[in-house]
Formats: sequence, structure tokens, C-alpha cells
Amino acid sequence: MVEDPPGYPREWEADVLLADGGTARLRPIRPSDADLLVAFYERVSPESKYLRFFAPYPRLSQRDVRRFTQVDYVDRVALILTLGDEMIGVGRWDRLESGAAGGRAEIAFLVEDAHQGRGVAQLLLEHLAEAARERGITGFVAEVLPENRRMAQVFADAGYRVRKGVEDGVLVVEFPIMPTDTSVGVMERREHRAEAASVRRLLTPQRVVVHGRGEHVCGVVDSMLRGGFRGEVLAVASDGTTVPGVTNAASLSDVPGQFDLVVASIDPQDLGSVVIDSAHKGAHGLVVLTGSEFSAQENHVLVQLARAYGVRALGPDALGVLNTRLGAEMNATPAPMPRTGGVGLFCQSAATGVSLLNVAVRTDVGLSSFLSTGDYADVTANDVMQYWEDDDATRACLLSLDTIGNPRKFSRITRRLARRKPVVVFAPGRTNRSEHLGVRGGLGHAPDEAVDALFRQAGVMVTHRRTAMFDIAKITARQPLPAGERVRLITNSTTLAAQLVSTIESVGLLSEVPAHVLPTRASPAAFSSAAEQALADPDCDSVVCAAVNVYSEGVDHVILALEGVAQHAHKPVVGVFLDFHDPLTSMGPDVPGSLPRFDSGTDAIRALAAVTAHARWRERDPGAVPDLDLDADRARRLINQVLRTSPEGRELSFPEATELLAAYGIPVLPRYPVNSLDEACARAESLGWDVVLKATAPQVRGRPDLASVHRSIDDPEEMAQAWDHLYELLVALGLGADDALSAAAPVVQSMAQPGVALVVTSREDAAFGPIISLGLEGVASELLGDTVYRVPPLTDVDAAGMVRDLRTAPVLFGRNKSPGIDVALVEDLLHRVSQLADEHPQLASVSLNPVIASGASLSVLGARVHIAPTDDRRDPLARTL
Repeated sequence: MVEDPPGYPREWEADVLLADGGTARLRPIRPSDADLLVAFYERVSPESKYLRFFAPYPRLSQRDVRRFTQVDYVDRVALILTLGDEMIGVGRWDRLESGAAGGRAEIAFLVEDAHQGRGVAQLLLEHLAEAARERGITGFVAEVLPENRRMAQVFADAGYRVRKGVEDGVLVVEFPIMPTDTSVGVMERREHRAEAASVRRLLTPQRVVVHGRGEHVCGVVDSMLRGGFRGEVLAVASDGTTVPGVTNAASLSDVPGQFDLVVASIDPQDLGSVVIDSAHKGAHGLVVLTGSEFSAQENHVLVQLARAYGVRALGPDALGVLNTRLGAEMNATPAPMPRTGGVGLFCQSAATGVSLLNVAVRTDVGLSSFLSTGDYADVTANDVMQYWEDDDATRACLLSLDTIGNPRKFSRITRRLARRKPVVVFAPGRTNRSEHLGVRGGLGHAPDEAVDALFRQAGVMVTHRRTAMFDIAKITARQPLPAGERVRLITNSTTLAAQLVSTIESVGLLSEVPAHVLPTRASPAAFSSAAEQALADPDCDSVVCAAVNVYSEGVDHVILALEGVAQHAHKPVVGVFLDFHDPLTSMGPDVPGSLPRFDSGTDAIRALAAVTAHARWRERDPGAVPDLDLDADRARRLINQVLRTSPEGRELSFPEATELLAAYGIPVLPRYPVNSLDEACARAESLGWDVVLKATAPQVRGRPDLASVHRSIDDPEEMAQAWDHLYELLVALGLGADDALSAAAPVVQSMAQPGVALVVTSREDAAFGPIISLGLEGVASELLGDTVYRVPPLTDVDAAGMVRDLRTAPVLFGRNKSPGIDVALVEDLLHRVSQLADEHPQLASVSLNPVIASGASLSVLGARVHIAPTDDRRDPLARTL
């Protein structure tokens, strides 16, 4: 361990992914890096040195080394990129006005020639800009020789607004570094390409070494050979076992030549040597299979070592990786090779992987790729989804997650991926998200159902049974998406028809035409003819064929007949087949596998309903975020003022909460503290009576029986009765006879227009960020769970959906003789709360309760806001792993 120099910003250290998918370590430079810098500079070509210093500069002097390695991390900053024990790039900035707040800094880079073209300078620029913003710098200046086109292009491609000029034959580049939509988009696109490339390299190696105990090596080598791997497999058995059919070596270092991937079943004490030997042999991937017990610390060591040496790692407790693409087949797992198909499958633990692969084989679901990474791994679901987005062979994406490493990034990627391909996630709300490195202190976690809801908002199909993922995948990977909810049912069983029609209606699909019931012993041709007629009907969006035969001939011939229909269908065709035969597989040429087949009608229809809802989400207009009149600076000043006086955060007083909400155009009905009955009557008189008297102390606020709230007080006599009742309640609660009313903090407030009482909240989840909720006040929300959730930014479609997705929504729209409310006012309030929460991460919670909505008005009667001391920004503006 190297001792940190004074002021060393350890928080700037990061593992990063290069443009070609390799990893490296980025960190601030230390004085102890002098020898590292000198060795790096010696490897740099004379041409690159000339472009950096504008003159021949063959070697660094001792003075140069001290100047470049000894920085103060405030006015002079340098970041280096290391790979193993070598430096491969360095970038630095020097503040032009020393000690000044804000202003500009001069920036420069030098990248080793062997690593140019790997995106090193782009990564250094992103992290230097992030560090500069933290130090109050607002712009960069760089001097570049005109012939140094590559470096000039780095600045031009960064997404900032660049200004160029020429002074004394030198190109001067100047640009502000405050983030813009363009610069953030550039960063995210580079991140996408690099992460996709890293997974692609894992799935397409040319030389694979299988290392570990003899019996484990034999099993994986057999899987590789049987799976049709066209590259070279080599074996390194730690117990000396000779593996037949492949080249054997005594150790990784003894393997002749370079190799791409290591699949290892090893003990924890061998981790370090395996990672280092793999890196020295040029490997870009390491899979540590299940079979040995690894502690959490040992898992962490694997990730750190792999990233430091430029190797992407899966495991420990990984089942391995599979690729079924023609010409690149690889089965680097102990499992049998599944059939080729269009489903990408991701999981973490090996145990879950065994279960999922068994289901895939049993249900005849063909896979394009499979990755099991272990619970704490370098390669994550985020990386894999980046790869799937560009992979033409993957038509549907399934993820079973035990943990989510970077929830906000995960949500961002799934939102984009789901627009192109169906994404199915097993119960994301039930995953462990407490250990994400970006979790900010002082915050809690949103309920599971809220997390599931935010993924549905992003177009993800959420399931709570792993087998249901495959039900959905069978349809999405083999058939087109439905254009609507109208289902045509074809069956040869009257009883089954009644059951399935009931199920269709219960899941929100439409069966407007009675089921087409064929004779009990209907021929395969009768089924195929009925299916083709249904597909030709413009009033039909999807077809479900359910065939039953309890006798020896079964329904195999019906399956084959419908396969021919499904193969060319422009609408989804789904089959339900009930007999006593073993299910047909799609391995042979006579069964191409276009027809999704089920042995449960309920499972088939539920899967079809999920696919239909997803198709509707993809087709709908996503809407737009409205442009509201807001005063974010006013809100920020109030939040900062509170945190200066209360660094640990606190709940805002009612006047403070009222001021904060007013900055976002959310008026709160004023309330006035009173200390005596005379004060209460005087305030009520000034308000014109028709007022409310209520206690605001935490002990009584929000009581379900509302005994602390007295409404519609119209004269001094009614106020006196309310005052006495409030006093008696507080004494009964044990507040003490002498100070009961003062402890209760009573207030007087005007009555709002009669209407429906709503609750609008925002809760800052420690990992996901703000989650907005809407529900009716009282039993519907608290006991029946009738609450809807969304995440900012809310489009007009999102806000409208929140109101309409409530089970009690008919009350809001005037059904059952209710007066109804002005829904547009509720949607406007949701937008304002959403933007308030999205722009201010310090708002741990905002609760507007009650919000009284009527046919012509909306009144916020209660507001509670809690501030937590979190960062101003949720996500870094530089790429890290």
C-alpha cells in the first residue's frame, strides 16, 4: 500500500472501460509515481513527445518529474491511467488564475503510442472535467499543434461547445466544461460501445484455457467440444490430470502463446496468480466457476485485481458463458448446450443459472447467449444489456437478478433497450440494492412495489416467477408483437373454451367474438384453417389455439400443422397443447420452432397479456415533459441554508416547506399557529370563519380517526367546543394537563373546497433516486395498497397514467354519482413535485397530505419535507465501472 500525499482525493479513483472493452485503473498521480512516469515516458515515441511539448524532448529531467508528480489537487491536478504495473496515459490541468474561484484551466494529455486509439484521452478528459468542476473551474484551454489532429478531435468530439483560434502557429482550443445534453449523450454512447465490446470479446474468444481441478476441467472441456467451439481449447489441470483431445499444460504461464479467455475452477488462494498469469498471456476475460467458497472480501479482491490488470471477470460462483451464434458457438459452462434461438439470458448465482438453463431446455426456449456472473462480479447486467442492444441474434432479453449494482444506470439502460427489444426482469424490487457504491447517506429504500412500478414505466415486463420469464420469451422471440388486445380463441373443447375466455377477460384482453370451438376430434387441417381465417380477420390481433387429445395419437400433428401457420404469421399465434406425449422439441428440421407452445392455457394467456401490454407501451407516444414556470435557484438557496445550520439534515418547518413548494408553483393553504382560544377565534374571524382547528404535533398528526382535526367551524361557540375536545384528546394521550395545547401546536386554517382527499409524495430512494407516488388519503392507499408510482422526469403521458392507474380512479372521474375532480390540476401538481424532486437530491421525502381536489380547484393542506445531506448530483458525469 502506498501512503497518500496530503490532500490526495481518493474519491477520484475509478476503474474504467476502454473503447475496445479492456479495463484500466484511473487515479490521481502521486509523488511516488516518479519511476512509473519515467518508464512511461521512455516508451512514448519521439513524435508523440514532440506533439505534446512542441519541440524534441527525449527525456524528462528530475525537475520535470517533480513538477509533474507533485501536485496540490486544487490548482494543479494530474490523473493517470494504469494497466497492471504500467502507466499508459496521463492528463493534467493547471488553473490559469492560481487560487481563484472559478475561471479556466489549461489542459494537456500524453498517451502511450501502443494504447492510442483505445479511448484513453477521452476518459482522461471526462474525469479531469469532473475534478475541475468540483474545484470550481468552468472552462478548459488547450494549445495543440495543427498537425496533432487526433488530440484536436478529442476536444471536438467531447460534446462541449468548442471555440478554436490560432496564435503564433499554435491551435488554441477553449471550451466550457459544464455538462450539456450533448456532452452527456456523448459519454453515454461511448460507455455503451465500450461495454458492449467487452462482452462481445467474452463471447467470441479464439483460444480458451480451462484451468482447475481435473474433473472440473474435463467437464468444461467436454462442454466446449460438444458445443461446437471452433477455436482452440487448452487444459491446465492443477492435479496433473491429462485431459484427452486438447493441448495440456502444467500451468497458465506454460501455455504456449497468447490466449483470450480463462475458465477456472480454483480456490481463493490461487486468485492472484491466475489473474496476473492470465493478464500476462493477453487474456481479456476470466470466468471463475462455482465450486469453492469465496468470502465477500475475496470477491472484492478478484474484481480489483482483474480491473487493475485489464481483464474482465465473471465470478466467483459463476456458471459461465454460452454463445450459440453460428460460427461462434461456445459453451464455457458445465451445462449441456441449449438450442440456438433468439433469447438472451442473464443471471448471477450458479444455482439460479442451473435452474434457468434447465427450464430453457425443458420448455424448448432457444438461447442466443447466456451469462452467469456471480453475485459480486466485474461484469454486470448493465454490461450485458449494452451488448444485447446491438446483437442482431438476440430478440428478447431475460434477466434474473439477486443484486443490482448500479440501479440508476440499470434503469436508464433498460428504458432504452426496451424500446428496441422486449426486456423481462424477475422481481427487480426484491433484489438487494443496499450495497450500490452510489448509495447516498441519510436516505432509505422505496418499497418493492415502487421499484417494480418504475421498471414497468420503463417498458420492462416484470415477473414474480422465473418460469414466467420463459413464457413471455417464447412469444416475443418467435412471433410478432400484437397490434391490440383482441384475442381469437380456437379450441376443440367446450369446457376449455369457457375457462380460457374467462382468463382472457380477467387479464385485460378482449374476446369480443365467441370462441371458435372445433369438433373434439378436429383434424390438424381444421386447426390450421381456423387459425388462418382468424389471422386474416382485421378485428383480430392475436390467436390462441388450444388442442386437447387424451388418446394415444396426442396432438403432435396439430402442432406441426400450426407450426406452418405460425412461421409466416403477421400476428402472434400461440398454442396450448394438452395430451400425454412428451413435448416435441424444435431441434429437428421438421419442427422449425416458430410456434410458442404451452401446456397451461392460463400461463399462455398471462404471457400474451404481458406481451400485449409491452406492445402497447412501445406504440404509444412517450409524451413530453412540460415546460413549467419554476424557480430552482430559490429552492436551492433555501435547501443550502437549512443544511448550513443543520448539517445532518432535518424536517422543514411549515413556513420553510411552504416557501420551498412555492418556488415550484405549489401553493399551500396557509395555516396560523394559535396559543389560546381567544387567538383562535380572532384568527377565524379574520379568515371569515368556516375554518379548521387541528393539532400539528407529531404525537397526534395524521391520526386515522382524525380526532385532532375539527372542520367547518363557523362561530366562537363551535370554536370553544373544538378547543375543549382537542384539549381532552391531548390530555388522554398523556401530554399533561398544564401544557397539552402548547405541546400540540394547534393551528387555524381555512376550509378547502369539498372534494377528494389525495396524497402526493416523493421519496428519494438511496439507489434509484426520486420516486413519485399518488394515492387517495385513507384506507385505499394505506391498507389496500392502491398507490401508483413513477420516476422523474414525468412526461404528460406518465402523469396522466398515474391518475388513471389508480384502482379508485372512477371516483376521480365522476362515476357512481361522485362529482369528479379537475384531473388536469392533479397532473400539474405531479409534474411540479416531480421536477422539484428530480432537481434537488437533498429532498429525502416530500409528502403533500391531504391534497383536496374538486371539480374546479386543488388545495394542498399539509406539507412535510425532510432534507438529507446528500450530493447535488446523483450520477457521475464521467464513465466508471
